[in-house]
Amino acid sequence: MDVTTSTVVTEGVTLDPTESSTFEFSDYTQRVLVATMFLVIALLGIFGNTLVILAVLLSKKVRTDTNAFVVNLSVADFLTCLVLPWNAVALLGREGLPVGVWVCSITAVVQNATIGCSIFSLVAIALFRFLLITRPATTYHKVYTPKKIIIWLVLIWFVPLFITLLPSFINIIEFTYSRIYHMCMSISSKDSSRTYNTIVGGIIYPILLIIIFVCYVLIWRHLKRHSRRMATVHQEDSVLTPSSIPTTTSASLSAVNSQLTRRRNEVTKNMFYVVCAFILCLTPYAVVVISGYRPALPYFFALFFVNSCVNPMIYATKHRDFKTIFGCILRRQWAAIPEPSEFLKFLQRNKRCGATADI
Repeated sequence: MDVTTSTVVTEGVTLDPTESSTFEFSDYTQRVLVATMFLVIALLGIFGNTLVILAVLLSKKVRTDTNAFVVNLSVADFLTCLVLPWNAVALLGREGLPVGVWVCSITAVVQNATIGCSIFSLVAIALFRFLLITRPATTYHKVYTPKKIIIWLVLIWFVPLFITLLPSFINIIEFTYSRIYHMCMSISSKDSSRTYNTIVGGIIYPILLIIIFVCYVLIWRHLKRHSRRMATVHQEDSVLTPSSIPTTTSASLSAVNSQLTRRRNEVTKNMFYVVCAFILCLTPYAVVVISGYRPALPYFFALFFVNSCVNPMIYATKHRDFKTIFGCILRRQWAAIPEPSEFLKFLQRNKRCGATADI
């Protein structure tokens, strides 16, 4: 869970820093239900995000600059889902945590850092799409060189990890097993944590979300204006160009530009769907925590992590290239994968050599 979620959880637990509240998520039937939610989310997320990572590993067709951040997002979601089952283990323990507390601590840290990485990846994708679509190509190529993309990716992991671990080092927040909720999460232990919560949850992450939405609003405005200009130019050309003069070249260029515009629109819409999914998963949890209604918090805490498994579903239904490659992988039609990577070619050569050796 990222620091946005960390903050929310921290604030939720801060209502009772010593965990001496009369409330406890003790109903075992409800705990089994929430544990089942965690396990289902984990299985779907591991499967879906593995498909995304494999698709980029096996096909050059989806190795674009945007997809560098998409894969980074999938890696973060994959790691999130990988540790989620430990929350189920904690919930199913009848007499406290059935494993070492250090397991719960690692789980909480990974949840914070990886969801933090997810939101920073969404910011990077929004900025990337904004520069690509609304600014000259020279500006885009200055910002997104291969070396700079690597730096972006490193920062996307380093910053949320730093924000996650810093309060632990200065003893403001503890990543451990919550005796109230029977889950692995961050717990505030000092009044000074309120300042940290305000800075991170009330300033930093809201600003990041605003940046994302502003970028997509500006992209939408630009695309709308561009469509109007293209329609006007097309009308003028049809009026001014005599029917006796061949217009094959201009028509071809217009078709290419139109196809490129449609492609950019599709990718931008897909990325916006991912952002909307993130907000829809986060909002109910944030509302429950702000309202202070503790009995509902475990359910919405689990619901928040649905975000980690829903992105591959968006790619599978909305992104043409990912949809095609996913189908090839699931049907094991390796030869049908478009623009196979050198890694896939290497695997295919080794498979043929192995079959020849057996003969």
